[in-house]
Amino acid sequence: MNKIKIAFTGHRRLGYAQVESMLNKIHAEFPDSVWITGGAIGLDSHAAKYAMLHGIELWLILPFSPAVMTARWNAQQKSFLEASIKYASKFTVLSPVYNVRVYQDRNIRMVDLSDMLAAFWDGSRGGTANCVGYASFIGHRIEMCLREGASASFTQSTPADSNCDACSMIGGETPTSSSSYREVHGDIFTTEAEAIVNTVNCVGAMGRGIALEFKKRYPDLYAAYRQACARKEIKPGHVWVYQAKDRIIFNAAVKDDWRNASRIVWIESCLNELIGLCRSMNVQSIALPWMGAMNGWIPVEQVKATTRRIMSGITDIDITVYEIKRH
Repeated sequence: MNKIKIAFTGHRRLGYAQVESMLNKIHAEFPDSVWITGGAIGLDSHAAKYAMLHGIELWLILPFSPAVMTARWNAQQKSFLEASIKYASKFTVLSPVYNVRVYQDRNIRMVDLSDMLAAFWDGSRGGTANCVGYASFIGHRIEMCLREGASASFTQSTPADSNCDACSMIGGETPTSSSSYREVHGDIFTTEAEAIVNTVNCVGAMGRGIALEFKKRYPDLYAAYRQACARKEIKPGHVWVYQAKDRIIFNAAVKDDWRNASRIVWIESCLNELIGLCRSMNVQSIALPWMGAMNGWIPVEQVKATTRRIMSGITDIDITVYEIKRH
């Protein structure tokens, strides 16, 4: 008889004891199974470690090459991924280079290869929610291992279940909490956020404002940015993602040319794209300036009003907006 294949997706905020309890229950109910994980830090690595300790067959599907994926990881995290790769009976890399869209490609591949999805989901939006939503959309079996506010639950569900949280993910509502949006005074480069936003043009110039400071602090970013501009990859109103050693840098193109003014429509587009990127990449915290208000020549009050309208109601991402500070 073929082994049942279980794909795992999970939220980073879940505690160790919670997850361990749920993995024990899954293993007890499906002792002869294959576990499929995506190699990320958090639930993926926890499930992989559990599989290795208990002799469970493991399939590993990475969005990017190990070198790209572990660029910000510490030595212990890198060592564990290497051990997971050696242990896995099947190992797949979807892309040799970084591309934000590959995260969702990985989720889809994991679901498609599995017989069911074990979702350690707390109800918030993000990559886990997208994975659950896709599984629900195609009629996949979903094991809801955790629900909003529950310390431990394990519920077998199908997309037809009216009580299944996954059923509301596509076009539906999710549980919300108090706003995680704040405005502060200070130096944005002191932030502890996972991602920080740089404002750029599309012609390869970082000669003023916050972009100049990014150029000084991240020379490799500047070189990669110029190459991306030369390849016409950076467009007004869109965000170009760069993975630095210490954090993710979202480069928001709020200008076409450094000589020209920003446009509020580009600011709006970038703000919305930033939210989408954070959710698809499981980025829990982001720091940004008032985009377009300094060297973009848009009145600061207009920028503030637009930013607040789009971002102040977000509850699943920790958003910090920094007042303009000249370096």
